Amino acid sequence: MNRVLHFTRLWLPVLAYGTLVFYLSSLPVVPVAGRLPDYLTHPAEYLVLTLLVVRALHGGGVTPIRRGTCLGAIALTVAYAISDEIHQLHVPRRTASLKDVLSDTLGAVLALGVAEVFQRIRSRRLGLPVSVTLYTRAECRHCHQARAILRRIAREVPLQLSEVDVDSDPTLSSRYGAQVPVILVGDTKISKLIPDEETIRRGLTRRVFRSTG
Repeated sequence: MNRVLHFTRLWLPVLAYGTLVFYLSSLPVVPVAGRLPDYLTHPAEYLVLTLLVVRALHGGGVTPIRRGTCLGAIALTVAYAISDEIHQLHVPRRTASLKDVLSDTLGAVLALGVAEVFQRIRSRRLGLPVSVTLYTRAECRHCHQARAILRRIAREVPLQLSEVDVDSDPTLSSRYGAQVPVILVGDTKISKLIPDEETIRRGLTRRVFRSTG
């Protein structure tokens, strides 16, 4: 259920904004757009759409935006721009234009720069490193994988990592022994058994902001 809600929060704004763009393209005349030149309205329109797509693909996190996310966002936005121009061929008094698609693409590219600025501003909200504990044991197949994931994230988000062998303490062995590798942020468990990087990133950044907000 949580994953469904998270997915909805990320993609519902994209769907709503895309629907608005489709509606405006269905009008023979758009009053507001008629007062401004196309070379302003098209980049601005698709800049916003691309920002929403980047947010959705990136999962709303605070870590640096990956190149694949940027390329995916541009590809989806440009594909939608092309489909929108084709749609306008069937609307009275509207036409399709390659120039408009290029303007839309410009807006998409500019959005990546804006998204990067937003991410840097959000990252500055992060204060002191957040305490993260990795519980492991000597014979643990997935512990090295969890360790590598945390080290990658630590290059992007300020973390204070500590690793504890559960077999060093009978209480820890009883509590976490059957679940290692276990990752705790403070006292909150965000991962156990087979680690999933996206799930860990999501849980980790959410609690980073909660602790610094």
